Amino acid sequence: MRTSFARAAAVAALSASLIFAAATAAVAGTWTQAGLYGWPDQCSYYGQAGVTNHQWTQWYCETVTPANMALGHPGTYRLWVQ
Repeated sequence: MRTSFARAAAVAALSASLIFAAATAAVAGTWTQAGLYGWPDQCSYYGQAGVTNHQWTQWYCETVTPANMALGHPGTYRLWVQ
């Protein structure tokens, strides 16, 4: 009896984790790269412009390369939209 209960609990835990992983992958898979910009304000501008123009409902900017103004590099920023 104890073994079958432990086995059932393990199967239930595994099933729940697989469902969560599939749901997370589905949500993460809906983001699309819309651009790559050399300044953070460019990325923000185009992200918000797309919302204003009803091209997408959400956006965020990912920092690919951080800014290093001492070397004159403003950074690289990837625009993701949904």
